[in-house]
Amino acid sequence: MSNRMIVEELVALVFDAKDLDAAAVLLHGDFVSHNPVIPHDPAERTARDAFLDFFRTPAGEALIHSESTVRRVIADGELVAVHSSLTRPDGVTVAIVDIFRLLDGLVVEHWDVVQPVPATPLNPHGMF
Repeated sequence: MSNRMIVEELVALVFDAKDLDAAAVLLHGDFVSHNPVIPHDPAERTARDAFLDFFRTPAGEALIHSESTVRRVIADGELVAVHSSLTRPDGVTVAIVDIFRLLDGLVVEHWDVVQPVPATPLNPHGMF
């Protein structure tokens, strides 16, 4: 599978199938998430486990039970970026760019940028 296909599978497993156990298989043992709201104490557990455990918290469950739509995927070697929209259960829609780095066919690193979609944009271009 290409790096793009691996990331698309990971996103589908988390947000469509809501199958964290299957998603875990696609994460490298040395996986690191740069998301500042995911708690991680290296003395207690791996960053990989911390990332997966986040989706089992109320905040994480709200995310995976949101309506998520992948708008575009950009792949460049070991890096894959996913631009998506996510409408939370409270009705708020956010634009998200996830960046994944792959190593040996597994996701080894993750960054994300999240921005609320304004109700009244100041231009006609839209965010997607």
